[in-house]
Amino acid sequence: MNKKELEQIDKVLALADSDQEGEALGALRMARRLLEKEGLSFSSLVQAARRGRLGYLGGSVFSAAQSGLEAQIDQLQDEIDAHVEQNASLTSQIDTWRRRSFELEQLLGQTKAEADRWRHTARETAERLWDLGQIARADVFHSDSPVPEDTDDEQDLEQEPLKAAG
Repeated sequence: MNKKELEQIDKVLALADSDQEGEALGALRMARRLLEKEGLSFSSLVQAARRGRLGYLGGSVFSAAQSGLEAQIDQLQDEIDAHVEQNASLTSQIDTWRRRSFELEQLLGQTKAEADRWRHTARETAERLWDLGQIARADVFHSDSPVPEDTDDEQDLEQEPLKAAG
């Protein structure tokens, strides 16, 4: 292949990178026809590139494509690095929230236990007050002294609501 034919294939293959699907397909077809004139194929180009035997063609056709691919690889590697960093940050946040969740579950368990203890204490207190009230009432009715009457407008302590609340 002479230099002019190589440059022509290089230009046609550059069109194959077009965003227009029809233009890119046409360029590939044209490149195939040019290669067939020389008794070559895309496969033979790839094999020659692998072996490093393209001479001028390796510096011409593949250098632009290779540079573009290397740039894409660098960009993708940067994106991967950013995602890895973001993943590490999110993993750290997840671990923090898991620890905080565990701490809150422990605190909730302690709070429930304390609430149950206070509820039990309140129930016992109400029952003891009820019992003391019953004893006091029984002592008043069994004694010979008169039952004192309320002199103030204070509310009478009723024992039934305390028993019901307990």
